[in-house]
Amino acid sequence: MNLSNAILAHKLKSNFSFQYKKNLSNVLNLNQVLFYSEGDELQEHKIYICSGEQVCEKRKELPENSLLLCIGEACEGRAGKYANVFVFSQDTSAFLLFNAIQKIFDFYNQWEQKLYELSVDGNVQEMLDVSFRIFRNPLILTSADYFIIAYSSIIDTRAELSSLVDPDAIFEYNKEYREDEENQDYKKKQGAFYFPGYITGTKSLCVNLFDHDKYAYRLTMVEEMVRFAAFEGALLERLAEYIQMALSKQLYVQSDMGYRLDRILSEILVNGNPDPEVTNQWFLEFGWRPEHQFFCIALKLVALDMENMTARFISSHIEKLLPHACAFTYENYIIIFVNLTRFGGDVEEAVGKIIYFLRDSFLKAGISNDFTGFGNLSHYYRQAVIALEVGNQKSPFKWTHRFDDIALEYLLEQCRGELPEQLVCSRKILELREYDRQHNTDYYHTLHVYVRNHLNAVQAARLLFIHRSTFLYRMEKIREILHMDFNDYDTLLYVMITFKIMEKEQ
Repeated sequence: MNLSNAILAHKLKSNFSFQYKKNLSNVLNLNQVLFYSEGDELQEHKIYICSGEQVCEKRKELPENSLLLCIGEACEGRAGKYANVFVFSQDTSAFLLFNAIQKIFDFYNQWEQKLYELSVDGNVQEMLDVSFRIFRNPLILTSADYFIIAYSSIIDTRAELSSLVDPDAIFEYNKEYREDEENQDYKKKQGAFYFPGYITGTKSLCVNLFDHDKYAYRLTMVEEMVRFAAFEGALLERLAEYIQMALSKQLYVQSDMGYRLDRILSEILVNGNPDPEVTNQWFLEFGWRPEHQFFCIALKLVALDMENMTARFISSHIEKLLPHACAFTYENYIIIFVNLTRFGGDVEEAVGKIIYFLRDSFLKAGISNDFTGFGNLSHYYRQAVIALEVGNQKSPFKWTHRFDDIALEYLLEQCRGELPEQLVCSRKILELREYDRQHNTDYYHTLHVYVRNHLNAVQAARLLFIHRSTFLYRMEKIREILHMDFNDYDTLLYVMITFKIMEKEQ
């Protein structure tokens, strides 16, 4: 790995006495340390160790992207004049200096070699952990929607650092800042940059990562344990390059390993089930059997998620939180089919695995009934979507909506789907309401209370605050007006549905 003038100055000053210009280059462009010999042609990107007598006439020949380490009094007058000349005291050992620089190269080469190996495996978490000894500050990788992909393990060992990865804290301080024009400018930045401390409460050094020129991730180092060094921006950029490779590899591996199950489910939702034997064979390759129990979850994707391409990150993380689930994007939803049999729990336990993530990500979920077999996958997908849509209308404050909880509401919506309410409801009940309006009676309300209390006359009279005989008189008049037999099951069901629709309309 190449080093910079600034890194060398920082690492050498603890063991050597030397002078140098204060504003040093942070560019990683030095690749080798050499002893200068008389007659050598000075090359680019090299570090030369030489005596004071040798350097005086060679300074003009030194390339700007090389570094000269001068030992001896003859060069002391040049200290602070050139950014690529370090002047060491006369008693400095050239051999010890050479070995010290070589150890610095070894230190960073080992780090880069490890990053390369981990990037091949797509192991981002370990890449952050091995980088802690380089930066000595915690590192955090987040997606474009502020979701944490990975972070330094040191955070889990220190309570005072826990807020750095607390989803509530992250979403809170980003809530009002997300659409701010300044924040949008930060999303476009290339290379290392400092993120304002007044936003997060802590000074941060960041590098944005892009996917097809679109902001997709941010690598952040937080100044929590030691103060930042000026040269660390270049090192953070180098780490970001390997993380970019790891993420690309990770997505490729996930696609290569999981594409068939995703595609099978997507194809079934689009085109319906093929031959049952073929379908069963497809799923059997993934350990999904027709006798297994499943259920479906639907998450609505908001415009911000689609714009920032975070759907795949959400899907990937849900699969980590929820073993034996397959999550993928379909239409404007993230659809998740969960194999409950292999998961080893029921629907409530499975939903419990992701409920905090849903809340922290401001995602709401529709949940189908559980089922076995693959013959009705598209119908259970529709159940989940319907549960989400109707549930959001009925109870917008809830994070999850079960189809069972909104099934009646859905049936009522279907009843009113093609025809207006007055053409769907019982004409006689509507006439009873009109009779009340014309004659100043209360028969509609009386019948409604009677039906809601399972045709219990005593209970209905008590709730209406009238005597039982008065109630029975009203019911006799209602029967005369309507000519309906409330003991008939179909008649009673139609009346109940009518009242329910009228309640909703009111």
